Amino acid sequence: MHLGLKQRAYQIIKEKLLKQEFEPGARIREDLLAEEISMSRTPVREAINQLTAEGLIKNIPRKGIYCIELTQEEIAELLSVREYLELLAIEGCVKKATEKDLKRLYTNIEKYEKALNANEFNKCNEYDSQFHMEIAKISQNHKLIKFLAEIDDFMHIARAMEKRIMPMDRALNALNQHKKILEHIINHDIEKAKTEVVNNIKSLKQHLGLARE
Repeated sequence: MHLGLKQRAYQIIKEKLLKQEFEPGARIREDLLAEEISMSRTPVREAINQLTAEGLIKNIPRKGIYCIELTQEEIAELLSVREYLELLAIEGCVKKATEKDLKRLYTNIEKYEKALNANEFNKCNEYDSQFHMEIAKISQNHKLIKFLAEIDDFMHIARAMEKRIMPMDRALNALNQHKKILEHIINHDIEKAKTEVVNNIKSLKQHLGLARE
């Protein structure tokens, strides 16, 4: 099988998962999916196997394949790990960010705001994810980037679930928090930037009902 075909199937199916085009916990029919994306079942099967290995699809023996359904406990665990990693990322970002790096972050915020004004919450979710990953990349800590990338897909799903609960309110709040994070990065204020990252994650927990009193 041509590697490019498998990779294309992988990207298409993964995008559908991240955009929650499948209901959490819903069964995924390989034959229908192949027909929907106009591909043969072989590259689709290979892509599904890869996504299963990555944890985005669950394969239940003798029952079939299903879209993952993140529990509150799983999301809470992801957020705990994410918080520590992002605090490390902020330290490196503040120390190493160039004018070009700052411009990319500013452009991301502009795109986020434009998507929000158009009520395009899926795009807001994408820009939200990109903003945090960009900060990690600026830190130039390659192990950190790798670890964050491994959980970023799950966080993308968590953000999508969260915005489904209260999209405009949460998306606007996240946008304002991103603006503050960037402001503190520009001012080389690591502690204030860290505080705003913690607030950003705390807001996510609150909207998902995970925050403890």
